[in-house]
Amino acid sequence: MVRCPYCNFEGNFKELRNPWKFRFYTVKRLECPRCNGIFNHYYGVSSRGKNSEFVIRVKVPIKK
Repeated sequence: MVRCPYCNFEGNFKELRNPWKFRFYTVKRLECPRCNGIFNHYYGVSSRGKNSEFVIRVKVPIKK
């Protein structure tokens, strides 16, 4: 289950764009419904058969 890196919310996230491929990963850009934090969720299986999954915060411009 994916967890928000900002507020640790675990649940349904809003997808902000279509998933894309990066090496062996599939990447989804997600937005947290609780804190509105935006992050990328990477997941996939390496060429050696190892499952890998992690999230990276996305720096977004401050809205004024």
